[in-house]
Amino acid sequence: MQISWIKKSTLLDFPGKVATIIFTPGCNFRCRFCHNSEFVLPEKMKENKVFEDLISEKAFFNFLESRIGLLDGVVICWWEPTLQKDLYDFAKKIKQMWFLVKLDTNWRDPEIVQKLINDKIIDFVAMDMKMPFSRFTELIWIEEKVDNYKKTAEILLNSNIDYEFRTTVIKNYHDKETIEEIAKDIEGAKNYHLQNFIWWNTLEPDFDWATFSKPELKEFMEVAKPYVQKCTIRT
Repeated sequence: MQISWIKKSTLLDFPGKVATIIFTPGCNFRCRFCHNSEFVLPEKMKENKVFEDLISEKAFFNFLESRIGLLDGVVICWWEPTLQKDLYDFAKKIKQMWFLVKLDTNWRDPEIVQKLINDKIIDFVAMDMKMPFSRFTELIWIEEKVDNYKKTAEILLNSNIDYEFRTTVIKNYHDKETIEEIAKDIEGAKNYHLQNFIWWNTLEPDFDWATFSKPELKEFMEVAKPYVQKCTIRT
């Protein structure tokens, strides 16, 4: 497993739990508003020697063993963990240590998500819903078929595990109609979170952006509420 960074403790990233986060390098998307191009673009990863400074699995599991009784779980995230061929085995090792496992993903691999759920290895999944399925590629800056992403959404919507969908909202890209369409795409979802875009070090240096006011975000939330079980604004 390629581990580029570890955040030793968080109270925010695994709802209701104390967790550690591991970050994996590389992503299949090229989201124009991405804050972490140095871990996404191959040329920047090479320039920053990302693959020369990886944290070993042995070091990670030694750390995790030292946190037994102090941590509830592990979040596997950023930039796209399902690119890692040994994700299943890695998550299984964590689960065998009796930690809860949360996966943050962009939906690209429904098969591994389904397998992790079926084998009771993951306890929580968070998925980004950047745009409606009908406008899927507008922000990810690549041409990719939407079928796998729809399938992963269906898997979660029909599962018994905890999960959340989330959208980072950006002016000039999102409006009430867009949010309503997204909510319809995930109709019946347990949790849908909206979060305001904050500019920092974007992959596209001249990314055209602006944030929404609190009243505007509340309007988005009201638009989404009829379609999902719970919609909240995350700050």
